[in-house]
Amino acid sequence: MTCDHLGSHAQLLLLSTSEKSARITKRLECAEHMVQTHLMGQEMIMIALVSTKSMAFLARSLTSLLSISAMTLAVAGSAIGQTINESQMRAANLARMQAELINGGLGQYSPADCMHQGGGGSCLESSTSAGYRFRFLGGAAGWSARQEKATIETIVFVSPDGRVSKVEYNGPVRTGLNR
Repeated sequence: MTCDHLGSHAQLLLLSTSEKSARITKRLECAEHMVQTHLMGQEMIMIALVSTKSMAFLARSLTSLLSISAMTLAVAGSAIGQTINESQMRAANLARMQAELINGGLGQYSPADCMHQGGGGSCLESSTSAGYRFRFLGGAAGWSARQEKATIETIVFVSPDGRVSKVEYNGPVRTGLNR
């Protein structure tokens, strides 16, 4: 029996179990042959003989995969041009820890969320060969999660090697900083 003469789904229902099995096996062989034929020449065309339910599942799966791919591209795209080296990571950690220390420790103080992002995120005000300057808000422990206003503004400069850090400002929030 050739691939062209396998019969319809309705005709398949009228056959005996062994005949159904033989026809299904033949359909699978034909489908495999069709896929192999279309894969030649490095074309990635897949042909599947599946039921309507399987097609719906496949469509949902592809939609989910495409959504995940789009989110991955968006995250990767936002990181382009934001190369964070080890020196910047270390500087951000030192600046955050210094602010935590001078403001009473983690039980009393919490820095802005940007200081918990890689390299200080948007808290990085400048990066030069002389070092990194971080400017960020802070407040009582949990202020950000409770959606309260920050009470402290901190500016810390850290050298590229991390050996020198200087608190340039640590006090009440001044106007103009909206982080």
